[in-house]
Amino acid sequence: MQLRLDKHNGPVIASWKVPEGPGYRNLAVDFKAQTGVHDVYLTYTNPTATNKDEVIVYFDWFRFSQQFPGKGKPGYEENKASFWTLMDADVGSTPIMVENPADRSRKTFVFKRGAWITPGAEVHAGVPKSLAYAMPANAPKNRVGLAMWLTDKRNPLLSRTMANRVWEQLFGTGIVETLEDMGTQGMNPTHKELLDHLSWQLMNDYKWSVKRLIKEMVMSATYRQDSKVTEDTKKKDQFNKYYARGPRMRLSAEQIRDQHLSVSGVLSAKMYGPGVMPWQPNGIWNSPYNGATWNSSQGEDQFRRAIYTYWKRTAPYPSMIAFDGAQRVACTPRRIRTNTPLQALVTLNDSVYIDMAKFFALRMKKEGGKEVKSQIAKGYEWMMYKPISSAKLRILDNLYMTALNDYKVHPDKAKQILGGQQTDKYPETAALVVVANAMLNLDEAVTKN
Repeated sequence: MQLRLDKHNGPVIASWKVPEGPGYRNLAVDFKAQTGVHDVYLTYTNPTATNKDEVIVYFDWFRFSQQFPGKGKPGYEENKASFWTLMDADVGSTPIMVENPADRSRKTFVFKRGAWITPGAEVHAGVPKSLAYAMPANAPKNRVGLAMWLTDKRNPLLSRTMANRVWEQLFGTGIVETLEDMGTQGMNPTHKELLDHLSWQLMNDYKWSVKRLIKEMVMSATYRQDSKVTEDTKKKDQFNKYYARGPRMRLSAEQIRDQHLSVSGVLSAKMYGPGVMPWQPNGIWNSPYNGATWNSSQGEDQFRRAIYTYWKRTAPYPSMIAFDGAQRVACTPRRIRTNTPLQALVTLNDSVYIDMAKFFALRMKKEGGKEVKSQIAKGYEWMMYKPISSAKLRILDNLYMTALNDYKVHPDKAKQILGGQQTDKYPETAALVVVANAMLNLDEAVTKN
């Protein structure tokens, strides 16, 4: 291959041999510096090729840049070798955003009346002048400079937004309820001075440590209040805008799934890697354009944290949608919590949650002692981190006896609910599965109190 100046048969400024063998290669080709403006032609010759129409060489990209810097200085060869080792490394193909160097940045223009074929004035990187905070003097005009501007102490927007979002995660509602709009079109903060204070602390005292911000909030007297509602507080502060009581809210879709897996003793601690596909009914997830299918994961992959669940746009995991998971067809800056009968139907009847109840029952039998009451009490303690009351224990024990008597009369029903987890005493185990399922559906199990 050759690089030629000005025309296809012009003077050759660089020439190299195409490496043989399969796969792509990265090559560096040096040539002498040129002056002036030229067209550059890339030509290829192969005396062994018999068919001129046959495609012989593929290449993905090329660029003109400076030579590897530091030539003639100590460590040059080692650093250059290290650079090319990284360039040729066999790594995953997940794309990442990298800032273009100055010599590869394109010019940007205002389009007259929005038409890209009629460019107007050239524009450069910057921040909105309407916000009254100019970029720091030492900030480059790129994403690093934008990060410096966002975290500049003269600019409270980022810290206020972060403090508000962390508050919403803990208390259910932000100090400014409209997380997606803290501007003039959004709702006013209920406690402006508090938001200012937390914002200032995050930037100055906590040095942007989110952990320290969370610790400040959860150790406050406001957060540690009882979440029970009295008639008096209901009249004065029905929606808890002024924090007359502690926060109470339904857990998110991901939290409910992870909590149930953890209580059942099967939650996988495996980290990183591609998304997984827990069980779901056939026909929900279809890809007509490429024929892809939902292949249920096996082993511990089916019990990984919900954040690893494969989430396809327009066809998300069904049980998470019931609990207000995002469908990814549009940007979702804030999830709106709902409480619908469908949610109870999911946790009571969805095969995934029935399986969790089976594992929970087996764990209670194995680790909860010999007596049924002690097993139920231990399971409740795993869930709630507190002992079960005698009234609740009596109700759950009665549920167990009712289910046990039914399964002794109808053993086929007991085998059906156990599925693959059959044991010698399957009526007793099946009855405990019913109790485990009821426990996982308690209001206090799916609600943060």
